[in-house]
Amino acid sequence: MGLVDYPDSEEGEEQAPVPPAKKRKVEGANELPPLPASFLDRYSSTVRTSTQDDPSLHGGRKRVMPHVEGNWPTHVYLEWHPKSNDFDLLSRLVCDSQRYAIDGNKQKMSIVSSEPPEVKSLLENDLGVALPLHVSLSRPLILKTTQKEAFLDRLKQSISGRSLKTFGVKPSDLAWHPNEDKTRWFLVLRLRTSTGLHSLLNVCNDVASSFEQPLLYAERGGTQKSGDENPFHVSLAWSLQPPVLDKDTTEATRKLSVGEESGIPYELIGQLVGLPIRFSEVKVRIGQDVHSIALRPNRRVSSGLVQNEAKT
Repeated sequence: MGLVDYPDSEEGEEQAPVPPAKKRKVEGANELPPLPASFLDRYSSTVRTSTQDDPSLHGGRKRVMPHVEGNWPTHVYLEWHPKSNDFDLLSRLVCDSQRYAIDGNKQKMSIVSSEPPEVKSLLENDLGVALPLHVSLSRPLILKTTQKEAFLDRLKQSISGRSLKTFGVKPSDLAWHPNEDKTRWFLVLRLRTSTGLHSLLNVCNDVASSFEQPLLYAERGGTQKSGDENPFHVSLAWSLQPPVLDKDTTEATRKLSVGEESGIPYELIGQLVGLPIRFSEVKVRIGQDVHSIALRPNRRVSSGLVQNEAKT
């Protein structure tokens, strides 16, 4: 008997079977339009639940800079939204790297912990929603309230004045790299040398210097030139422990390049180095607000026709 005993229909009267409801087919239902960039910027960060440093709220991560009323954490960066196929490739790389971290002894590497390290992906949030990736153009900066608008205006003017254009880059390899305090390790996608990246870094460092802020990659010889070793990268995952450590790697460096011997299939490495990454704007996060500074379209002449490289 069911939860509610409804009266039966008249005896002897057959009830015609009710046909299943047909689902309406909506044209283009599986092809939802992408969300506008302004919406993604508005909801690109998590809501701050506490001004105190509570690592339990952030997967064990510790706040790099303490919260101070009147100080505005600021970051200048390039944002990358991988396409579906590119996202799948990056996801496979993170999964293979995680397996390698746990099974490091199989590859004759030493795990620096009694417990297998936990590798957490930066590709999506806890709900499985894909997240944008980024390339830093500044260190974490701290601006006063009176400096916010002036900093943003100066950066816009500098980028516009240099006529910086949209550009593309490609990866070179993968590596595990620690932050300055060695409190977290990041699986990073290192990028090939790019004039566009170095030009933007020079502009951002000039503006940061004018506001007496720390410079990015200044320890590599000050202002970066396109011929220098390329320090730019995209973080794909992180761990609170060094996932694997080469026996020949010193404690001071603790870098691990991830190549063919890392357990990642050669096929994936080959696809990785050919992955196209394009940038058409600079992002500036000041507090919870994100601002976009567009780069000029890169027009080139080919076969007598002017092509807009930003749309390719």
